[in-house]
Amino acid sequence: MAALGILAGLAVVFFMGLPDNRLWAFYDWSARTFGFWAFSTSLIVFFSESKKCAAINAGTYIFLMFLITTADRSLHAYQSGVTPFASLAELAVNSVGGWLAYSIPPALGCAALGSVLWFGRENTAWGKALRLMPAVFILVETAALFYSVWARQTRLFSALSDLICLLAYAAILLK
Repeated sequence: MAALGILAGLAVVFFMGLPDNRLWAFYDWSARTFGFWAFSTSLIVFFSESKKCAAINAGTYIFLMFLITTADRSLHAYQSGVTPFASLAELAVNSVGGWLAYSIPPALGCAALGSVLWFGRENTAWGKALRLMPAVFILVETAALFYSVWARQTRLFSALSDLICLLAYAAILLK
């Protein structure tokens, strides 16, 4: 999970660094699009072997992703000269508390949701409803994103990413 969290954080950093033109809006994918995160975290939870493991896996994944992205933003601020710090070591020492404050709450939230979502593995009405919840969320967000593409000619990358996640999730659910 640590490796996946690190890869997710690096993916966010990568897309934040791409040119942010109006149509593709790569920055929006990393900052305001949640379909990929709902998809990937749901899969992590559903493939965990226990409820406790699901909570730890989801929390670790999201914690590391947030930690990497916030540390990257701090590094960019330092390189731009908008921080009062004279060295990278000083930046790290003075920022680690903020990085943790930014990363821990979403990780705890995802861990809690992961422990509930884990019951989606059960073949009951409640379990089936839980399994569908991420798909419904991704579907709603995908529709809103495609509306944004149609109405404002923006966020195409996010819309396509969510559509791919929705199709992959549906394929996994139907399997």
